[in-house]
Amino acid sequence: MKLRIVIAALLLAGCTSASPSPSPSLSPSPSPSPTVEPTASPSPTPIPSPTPIPLDQEMLAHRFTVLVVGSDSDSARRKRGADVNTDALMVVSVSADKARIALVSLPRDIVDVPMPDGSIYHGKINSIATRFGTETLRGAIATLLNVHIDRYIRVDMDDFQWLVNSVGGIDVEVKSWISDAHFNFYLKPGPAHLDGLQALYYCRTRTDSDYARAARQEQVILALVRKWLDPTLPALLEAAQHRDSLETDIALDELPTLLEIGRRSAGAQVTAMVLAPPRFSYFVGIEPNSIRGWVLIPNVPEMRAYVASVMGN
Repeated sequence: MKLRIVIAALLLAGCTSASPSPSPSLSPSPSPSPTVEPTASPSPTPIPSPTPIPLDQEMLAHRFTVLVVGSDSDSARRKRGADVNTDALMVVSVSADKARIALVSLPRDIVDVPMPDGSIYHGKINSIATRFGTETLRGAIATLLNVHIDRYIRVDMDDFQWLVNSVGGIDVEVKSWISDAHFNFYLKPGPAHLDGLQALYYCRTRTDSDYARAARQEQVILALVRKWLDPTLPALLEAAQHRDSLETDIALDELPTLLEIGRRSAGAQVTAMVLAPPRFSYFVGIEPNSIRGWVLIPNVPEMRAYVASVMGN
């Protein structure tokens, strides 16, 4: 608009300043001013769509087995310098055809654990990770059960609450009354929706037994597995990997494949077992003349035979 005003003013100034002629003559017609066209706005540069990460066909075609480790630690306990034990130990395995999911929980008091190097660890299995690292714990459990473990994930109590709350809570079927005055936690039998703190108490209470607690932990893991198809899960898993207290060897570029495993196994038949006495032990209790306290001496051949029946060799 300003340019048009300037051109008009120049034309007007040219007409009024011309010297009069003694005898009028026909002035040539002025050339018409060009119409100033508006400058076209540049088209936005198209943002390329991200290249999807290809699925790992090798991982999809075979059985996929994960060690899930839960520690009794959180930020408050770490500040106090409290000891850390991995009291929740579970192996979750999805069959190659994605038609079956097997869960096996190991009691925390298992001792005399065969190690990958051929030695025997005489302490309790829940202390291996603290002393030697989670990788060594994975090797020990893989040796004990004679099963290949592809990946592991280790969470503390803060991580666990965050995971449950991030997916909007979980739904479980409470098998029997739970009354725990220590946690001020009470549940009646039947369906229940649990938030992160409630799910933590559900996994930690031992008002019935360690083995019943392990069975509840299997329930909770299955409830979380069902959230694999939640549309928010990819962002959730990526965010989880940035939590300092969470430890895993699952790579970010494996997440699409894990989601596909979850999708394909959504209707899988589930088998869950706690490797509890008497079937899976030679002895459970306080050993005479021993400083190890309450222990479970494992029936290793029976453990391996059961795991082979549900997870293959």
